[in-house]
Amino acid sequence: MPMTPRISRRALLGAPAIALAPGGGASAAPLVAVDLAASDSVPFQRSDFGTVGVFDIDWLGTPKFTDMLDAFAASPGAIAGVRFFGAFTAGQPDLSTPETSGAVWTDPDGPIDFSATFAALEQLTTRGLTPFIALGFFPPAISPSPIVPPVTWDRWQQLVGAFLTALATDPRFGAETIAGWWFEVWNEPNEGRFWQGSREQYLDLYRATSEAVAGAGLRIRLGGPAIAYKPQVSPADGAPWIEQFLRYVAAHDNIRFDFISIHRKGTVGDDPPGPRRLDEAMIETAGLVSEIVPDRLAGLTIINDEADEKVGFEVPYAPRMDHRAAAWLSATTVIHASLNETHRDSGVRFMAAADNANLQLVQAPFDGRRSIMTIAPTESGELIKLPAFTFYELLRLLGDRTGQVIEGIDRLFPATDLYHLATIAETHAAVLLTSYPDPDRPDQPPHVIEYRLDGLPWNLVNIALFAIDLIHSNAYTAAGGSVSNPYPARGPAEVLAIRRAQEVGLIRPIARNVPITGGRYVETLTIGPYETRCLWITPASSVIPVAPGWLTADRRADRTIPRWEPCREPSFWSYELYRMAGDEPVERLAPDPLRAATWTDVRAGSSSTSYGVRVVSASGVFSSFTIG
Repeated sequence: MPMTPRISRRALLGAPAIALAPGGGASAAPLVAVDLAASDSVPFQRSDFGTVGVFDIDWLGTPKFTDMLDAFAASPGAIAGVRFFGAFTAGQPDLSTPETSGAVWTDPDGPIDFSATFAALEQLTTRGLTPFIALGFFPPAISPSPIVPPVTWDRWQQLVGAFLTALATDPRFGAETIAGWWFEVWNEPNEGRFWQGSREQYLDLYRATSEAVAGAGLRIRLGGPAIAYKPQVSPADGAPWIEQFLRYVAAHDNIRFDFISIHRKGTVGDDPPGPRRLDEAMIETAGLVSEIVPDRLAGLTIINDEADEKVGFEVPYAPRMDHRAAAWLSATTVIHASLNETHRDSGVRFMAAADNANLQLVQAPFDGRRSIMTIAPTESGELIKLPAFTFYELLRLLGDRTGQVIEGIDRLFPATDLYHLATIAETHAAVLLTSYPDPDRPDQPPHVIEYRLDGLPWNLVNIALFAIDLIHSNAYTAAGGSVSNPYPARGPAEVLAIRRAQEVGLIRPIARNVPITGGRYVETLTIGPYETRCLWITPASSVIPVAPGWLTADRRADRTIPRWEPCREPSFWSYELYRMAGDEPVERLAPDPLRAATWTDVRAGSSSTSYGVRVVSASGVFSSFTIG
């Protein structure tokens, strides 16, 4: 089958227009039109782009990380899962040097102890997060070194079988639950930091793992090889590696093979990141699958599970801190969603994830290390969301099937650096759009277009335009970050402004009860380099939202953190959080909109302070207060 990408289904939107034109309108800007009611729409799964990465499993139970996981849980449907290493080397005595052998299996004649691993997994599953487990590394009972393969694989197979059986029988997890997890054989076996064996030994490891899975008799998703895909550094570390892996799989029909994973970054050097490099790697990988194992294409997932801007997660890189990181994540989402459309007939599925939740690396506020949260410029240890985090909160808004670009495709990726994804669901429509300049054309002017949506099924709607840019949804800018001050060091006085700026922002106030004629909405829009927009359209409704079922206050010495039951309704717009006097609200604490079911109150914890929260729908209808 042809493996060249078909260009379609892309559209555009941008910065604020002077007026809305729900039924039509004229503009000097070029037209981009999308049909949301196209009969050949492609499914879109938000969770395919909502996995983040953590270097070592042992970090997940530390206080700083549990605060971060709580932030994930406060926005359900945003961050879907967590990929991590060290399932078999958990129980590290010193987390400052986590690449040691752990306590899972220290003696081949002794018991296997998964307690530390399972405790970390529970940190994820109790918050609704899906584990993505890189199976490794070697505990002492298998090898003296976590990254040196053993002479034989019998103990490895014993370990894998015991792990899966224990997961399936543990009431916290179970066989049905782990069938939805991801199990990846190792991490970057072409990198000496993680693997000091040969390529052939890795292939033997993969086969031994597959046999252990078969022996356990459980239905799970197994894949690999998770190579560092960097042909510009070493030509063998790209297509040749994947080709040998696939030919090995083809030669052994009994090998489990549910997904292929690679790590293609935007750059490994000092040149600017290029999203098209990820597109090329995915197309190349899909072509090899089609050529070598065409009978396994249907139902196969190809995932770039470290689709980050730049190699070197511990090396400071200022663009990780600002809106450029959100634009990168938006562009990679559009690329892989477009590939799903291109290869719809083959049944292959494309996904992207990022290794970007490495909070353990952060040493100072906004220090450029690869994490979607940083620390506030105080002594409190409070966490602050970076614009990259806000991308996932926009991802939450997207629908479950795509629209069809019917005009203006030459204005969009891959013809330009404007990345676009139009989606619709039964309950809403949402469009994600970003401009991420190509490295060889960094100084492109803003994109200006007339954007038209056809096929909207509602006559009266609410229209919101969310933004991540230099001003909106940008705690880095609020902290004083800039080109001339890449790693800002502000004090406690700026924390309130930083805290408010971390929340997802709007280009303009939400427009409610806007009439739609003939299912059409038109708006002239502008979007500049590294700016991200999300147009969100919901039907007007007078239905009263359900109030949160609970509200608690985590009272600490220097601050109080109210948390409440997140709203999962598609029409959810914002929470309103107040300090209360009895049943009466007296002081509103958070910005509008507040999309996360948590906030940080600067007041120290006091049992005399009570809070009230209510849900506001996109139509502006309030729930009753929940008080706690």
